Amino acid sequence: MLPVNARKLLAAVVLLLVVGACSGGGTTTSGAGGPTTTAVGPAPTTTRPLAALAWQERQPSPVVRQEVASAAFAGKVWVIGGLTGADASTRVDTYDPASDTWASQPDLPIGLHHSAAVVYRGELVVVGGFTAAASLYSRPSDRVLVLRGQDWVDGPRLRRPRGAAAAAVVGDTLVVAGGRDATDLIAPSESFDGTTWSERAAIPEPRDHLAAVADAGAFYAVGGRFLAPARTTGAAERYDPATDRWTVVADMPTPRGGHGLAFAGGRLVAVGGEDATRVFGEAEAFDPAAGTWSTLPPLDVPRHGLAVASVGPVVLALVGGTESGVAPSAAAEALS
Repeated sequence: MLPVNARKLLAAVVLLLVVGACSGGGTTTSGAGGPTTTAVGPAPTTTRPLAALAWQERQPSPVVRQEVASAAFAGKVWVIGGLTGADASTRVDTYDPASDTWASQPDLPIGLHHSAAVVYRGELVVVGGFTAAASLYSRPSDRVLVLRGQDWVDGPRLRRPRGAAAAAVVGDTLVVAGGRDATDLIAPSESFDGTTWSERAAIPEPRDHLAAVADAGAFYAVGGRFLAPARTTGAAERYDPATDRWTVVADMPTPRGGHGLAFAGGRLVAVGGEDATRVFGEAEAFDPAAGTWSTLPPLDVPRHGLAVASVGPVVLALVGGTESGVAPSAAAEALS
């Protein structure tokens, strides 16, 4: 039998190699000026979770909340705004996984929930969201807030107000896709080049409560819903801002909205979420090179509207709603 240390090392190596089976596909192209999409077959079979791996409880957040924006910046996870119950929050905190501690940061100038956050040109940027809590989606925002020193300042506004959208940075381009306004889904994407927002190709399946992350020159949009928790999807697409083209990739095995997405270990890691019947603890990983999904151990505390980000090899799942609707929590978990 291998020594204990050798067995632990072997388990870690196996985790990095686990992927699901590959799936085939064909290609279809839309009319002139439309996005190119690649159609794929059914979602590939997924692997079973590794018993040796599990989420670990971390220091809870100092406040309960959900529907937050989040980003990894300077070795910490920034948890921004959200719903604390009845109110849209201005609160900003950081979680440091190295010391397992939380710290307060400068408040937003307005309460926001269902916003997106990225790091662009070395600055923390918060995009869109909603400003009302009593009627969640009645007041979408087009504001873009940039943290400079201890102050949040306004950057150039979005071309259209939207919340429950997804954002990520590809090279020197900030991409925003999906989301909704007070009544409808928003199809056109938009991008920012440091000076101006430009309208870009529509996402193949317009939806809200989706998640996004960037990898190797591409923007990935995963999951979401069609205005209502009962209408969720596992759709996943890859967007190339250089060509303004979308490509459909294998669906996420568990359709859901309100989940989080991080990039770690060469994979997109989707965590949590909800539909009309339950809150998910499921965690699933997509390998862009193989085009397949695999399963990871589920959260101990299923949540939606949570902050998911990676710092080094660690994926953090912070705060989030523990029941459908508004049920904010302070839960914090980590998966290495």
